[in-house]
Amino acid sequence: MRRVVPIFMATLSVFILMESYAQEPLTRSQIYDQWDELNLTTKTGDGSLIWLPEGMGYLESEIDSITKNHTYHKVNPENSKRSPLFDQKTSSKMVTEYNRLTEKSTTGLLFKAFTYLPDNSGIRFTLDDNTFIYRFEEEIMQRLIKSKSEMAGWRPHRSSSQLLTGSYTSDFNKIAYVKAYDLYVLDAATGQEERITFGGTEEIMNGRTDWVYPEELGQGQAFWWSPDGKKIAYLQFDVRAEHPYPLLHEINLDEEEGINHYRFKTLLEIERYPKAGEENPTVKLFFIDLPTKKTVEVKIDSSPDNYIVKMAWRSDGSELTFQRLNRFQNRLEVLAADPMTGDVRTILVEEDAAFVRLHSNFRPLNDGRHFTWSSERSGWNHLYMYDFEGNLVRQLTSGEWEVSRIQRIDEENRLIYFSTNTKEGLESHFSRVKFDGTDFKQLTTQVGTHRVSIDPAGKYYTDSYSSLTTPNKVDLVKANGKVIRNLSTTTLDTERMKQLGLSLPELVYFKADDGKTDLHAILYKPAQFDPDKKHPLLVTVYGGPSSGVRNTFILGNRTAQLGYFILKQDNRGTTNRGKKYLTETYLKFGQIEIDDQAAGVRQMTQRPYIDGARVGMYGGSYGGYSTCMSLLRYPDLFHVGVARSPVTDWRSYDTIYTERYMRTPQANPEGYKSGSAMTYADNLKGKLLLVHGLVDNNVNIGNTIHLADALQKSGKMFDLMIYPENRHGIRGYHRDHLNTLQRTYFLRHLRPEGWEDRLNAKKDTPKL
Repeated sequence: MRRVVPIFMATLSVFILMESYAQEPLTRSQIYDQWDELNLTTKTGDGSLIWLPEGMGYLESEIDSITKNHTYHKVNPENSKRSPLFDQKTSSKMVTEYNRLTEKSTTGLLFKAFTYLPDNSGIRFTLDDNTFIYRFEEEIMQRLIKSKSEMAGWRPHRSSSQLLTGSYTSDFNKIAYVKAYDLYVLDAATGQEERITFGGTEEIMNGRTDWVYPEELGQGQAFWWSPDGKKIAYLQFDVRAEHPYPLLHEINLDEEEGINHYRFKTLLEIERYPKAGEENPTVKLFFIDLPTKKTVEVKIDSSPDNYIVKMAWRSDGSELTFQRLNRFQNRLEVLAADPMTGDVRTILVEEDAAFVRLHSNFRPLNDGRHFTWSSERSGWNHLYMYDFEGNLVRQLTSGEWEVSRIQRIDEENRLIYFSTNTKEGLESHFSRVKFDGTDFKQLTTQVGTHRVSIDPAGKYYTDSYSSLTTPNKVDLVKANGKVIRNLSTTTLDTERMKQLGLSLPELVYFKADDGKTDLHAILYKPAQFDPDKKHPLLVTVYGGPSSGVRNTFILGNRTAQLGYFILKQDNRGTTNRGKKYLTETYLKFGQIEIDDQAAGVRQMTQRPYIDGARVGMYGGSYGGYSTCMSLLRYPDLFHVGVARSPVTDWRSYDTIYTERYMRTPQANPEGYKSGSAMTYADNLKGKLLLVHGLVDNNVNIGNTIHLADALQKSGKMFDLMIYPENRHGIRGYHRDHLNTLQRTYFLRHLRPEGWEDRLNAKKDTPKL
């Protein structure tokens, strides 16, 4: 007799099998491969707002799918009520004016984005490679003249937009720009181009900076219009004394793959690069009066041992303020120059036993008589009020925490809003204080890290915050700290996390090498780890003077799923914890911070499931330096390292960054010797992979070459990978290759559980 199985039973069996299969836990290796598709968090809402000026609320827009016309709305933050941003008359007039200028026949607003003019009298937008401004009162649209910038030779890789696009006067009727090494001005009314500086060369540059100023001082601009558009202040860089460093281009990345991809005649690029203890550029400051063509040099004692930064015209054009740092950067002067005579007066002076840090908290007030300032003179970065005669009016904030940045100054209500760093640098918050220093209030109260965006009128702000245990939320908040509503919430799928055997990172406290200072670390754990087994430890490091560990939400670490515990830890000498903590490494790079990294690893490997015999480290730039120094100074503690683009001796790095923290090699010979990786080359015991871009113009490849030579002299074996046509960051297909190389390197030499299966399953794994 034939047995008949009801079809619904067969179907039910299939569903049972499918459900059983769906519940099969993923292996760690599968979690690694599927990391980006796990979808362990869900976000609702949108926390990004575009604030409008003058208390108009925030912006929302819509696009017609057929006509591509845009409609813009202003939204009331209190009740979410929308109304047209541009009334019908204004919209129609803008369309008419646009059609007049372009000889087109559009029927609506086609621009996708716009910005308000500085005085909010109109808007500016770009469409079809042309930039337009529309002024509301005059009801006139103007097509802006284009810069005729023509770069010659080297150009800064950061903050270089002024060199590419030029700078307009406040009325947009003239534009100044650089051709080769001189300044030119183009008049919109006449179309006449006028050269205003002469004699510029590759060695003496008018209106453009060298490499090191944008990189280390954030000074990418080199010329500034006066408020009335009749004068220009500009810098002149004399770079003849700077060290010319050769960079070799062996590959033409503009060509398609094939025989022409490679350069059989090497292209030589020369970069002016001042190395620690060597000559800097000599920078001069000039005024040029356009109606009379009179040029005045500012009396600033220009020399290779002074830095000139942060130029800003006063609102009435009576003076240009700027700041001057000495070579050791422990004396900062705020100065003001008379554009008629070039005479200079001192407004205030900041001095420090170690170094004075530049900041962006110099904010002139609308009264034209006062400005805000921040200083670390108390040991913590706090706000002060000064007048332009240099008199201290009052200290505005105080305490064992730091002001990081002024967010907004509400002149009408005499309030200053600013961000802070608290809880030993773990948290960031948003606060306010009155002009008279009273009524200080921390507006954000939830534990964690807060990032805010305050509206120009100072009435509302968005607060985006999270902690290690709480995913990100974004609230819309009144300026007094009262929450209006939630804009966005991210939710963690805890059941799925549990199913996969994943856990959130752990905040770890440990002692610095001095045995006293409390430090922080984040420990990432592999899924499904067995506490009865030993697992290798990977340390991801930077170590230099930058921000440290934060109490902010991080889902986990993909690389940990290959079987590692991964540690990111603080060391003394980083920011956000006061000046004493920051200057622990002063004159002693490669010592204190490396001792603290070692101290953290010693304490972490006391855990029974972390194997102290299998410890790796990786990092780039200063992190590459930290990796080299850790393996060489603590060869019995660190066993495998991958150092990307490392500094290996601070005599090979630039003047401004290095001398801020180390002074010069002439002034600190022992510090430079103790901070050199070559000093310890004979100590190498473990596996070290050095990685560098061939045309790195930040950390020159000479750093890696010098260490390679020192290791060879000591008879040490190491690995080396050079990436052609890459600067300080490895990019493109080279980056993919490096990621595979680093993954393989640690798998082979740290041997986490399942490492052989992982390597055998991957066809793209290179053999080392």
